[in-house]
This record gives sequence, structure tokens and C-alpha cells, in this order.
Amino acid sequence: MKAKNFPQLALLSLVCVACVQNPLAQAPAASSAPNTPTPTPIQTRSISPAVQTAIAQEPAASPAPNTLTPTPIQTPPISPPTQTPIAQNTQISTPIPTQTSLEVAQKPTNSLPPAQTYDLRVITKQLWRRLTKITFGEDSIIVTMVITNGSKEVVILNGENGMYLSDDYGQKYNLLPPLNNPQIMIKPGTTLKGQFVFVGWLQPKANNLRIYSTINSYSYTDLFNNIPINR
Repeated sequence: MKAKNFPQLALLSLVCVACVQNPLAQAPAASSAPNTPTPTPIQTRSISPAVQTAIAQEPAASPAPNTLTPTPIQTPPISPPTQTPIAQNTQISTPIPTQTSLEVAQKPTNSLPPAQTYDLRVITKQLWRRLTKITFGEDSIIVTMVITNGSKEVVILNGENGMYLSDDYGQKYNLLPPLNNPQIMIKPGTTLKGQFVFVGWLQPKANNLRIYSTINSYSYTDLFNNIPINR
């Protein structure tokens, strides 16, 4: 009985030894459990940085600012240089005709002499007469006189339009009588002082003047004669 059981125990020990020494039989059991977690984190880390969502956003952001850049095109700086020289030319040309037109308007058309000052005194028929100034206008000659009536009667100098002025060429300038005293009446012992207006402008060649008047409707008498004209 002991001899029959011994070979069976020997076989069992050989089988166990074979199981320990055979690496092929133990490899699949050991590799399945511990090696499963290690490869998974390595592959996920390498894939995640490669996928970049920012690359898709860069071309989308570029058209937004590019649409704004063509709008600020500046056209107004072209207009100012064209308008400024036109305004300057009009300002330079306008004062030239205005100045010349004023100068032409101020020039006398008949070469009138300047105003003359005198101190001429005449006494006849108790009339004290004094002539102090003559002014030559475009349509009149103004004579400043002072006349005193020393007689006892009223003196009338322009009875029937009898008072006028004449030059050395025979040109006659009639008196423009005043409205308040058209006959030039001077009472006894009174003095008449004023400006006597004679109608017409002086001839260019005239060098001498005379003033004629009727005294109380009598014959003409020269109140002043040989009045010189200085040009």
C-alpha cells in the first residue's frame, strides 16, 4: 500500500513544479490586472493640446476690424485749398474799383477855384457895404456880405429881380432871393448880414466878378466891382 501511493505523490509534485517554472502560463494572468490603468492617461494628455479651438476663432475675429478700416476715408481736405484762393482773389480785386470811383467822383468837373476870402469895403449913397467871402459850388456862387443902411429911408436892393452877379466875360448869374426877404429890404439904421446865393457855376476862364443891384427901383448900381479870383 505504501509503495502504490508514492508514485502518485511524485506526479503531483511534478505538476506543481511545472506550474511554477513555466512563465508562459503565468504571463496572461499577471498582465491583465496591473497593466490596464497605465496607458490610458498618457494617450489622453497628448491628444488634448493638439485640439485647439483658438485656431478656429482667429479667422473669425479678423473680418470685424477690417470692415471698419475703409470707412474713415477723408475727402474734406481736398476742398479747402480750392476755396481759399478764390476768396482771396475777390478781396483783392474789390477795393481797387471802389477807390478809383470815389476819386473820380470827388474831382471837380469844371476846375472850380477854391473859396476866396476878402475884406472889400465900399460906401455910396449912405450904404456901407462889406464883402468877406466867396464860395464856388457846382451850381451856385455864394457871396457873404454885410450891408448897413445909413439913410432915413428903406432901401430895396432886389426890386423887380434887379440884383445879379457877372464875370469879366459878360456871363450873368441871377440872385436866388431868400424866402423871408425876396426884395432884400433894409430898414433905416439897420444892418443886413448874410449869404447871397447866385445861380450857376463859374466859367473856367473868368478872373473877375461884379455885383449889380437896383436901389429903390432906380438904375443899376454896382455894389462891388473888380472882385479878383485867385486860382
